[in-house]
Amino acid sequence: MARDGAKKQRRPQDAGPQARPGALPWPGVGPGFDPTGKTEPVDVVGSKDGWSEYTLADGTVLRVKAAVLDVKFAVDQYDTDGNPIYLIQTTFVTQLKVPDKLKRKK
Repeated sequence: MARDGAKKQRRPQDAGPQARPGALPWPGVGPGFDPTGKTEPVDVVGSKDGWSEYTLADGTVLRVKAAVLDVKFAVDQYDTDGNPIYLIQTTFVTQLKVPDKLKRKK
C-alpha cells in the first residue's frame, strides 16, 4: 500500500510472464522447464548473511536481507546455459530505523 493509504494498481505488463504471450516463466530458464517435475531436497550447509541498506527521502533507513527457507534440485532439468535448476523458497527480513520526527507521539 502506498504511504497515503491508496493501493498501488498493478499494470498488465507487471502481472508476470502469464500476461506476456511467449514469455519464459523465469529468466534464463528454457521453455522446456517443468515446475511440476521431480525434485530432490538439498540441505544448506553454510551461509553468509548480508544486509542491503537503503536510505529513504524521509530519512528512514530500510535494511533488507533474503533468508533461504528451502532448496530443491529439479531432476534432469537445466537452464539455457546447461546449469542445473534449483527451486529456492525465500523470504525477506526487514528492519527500519525511523527518525523520531516520523514516529507517532505517545
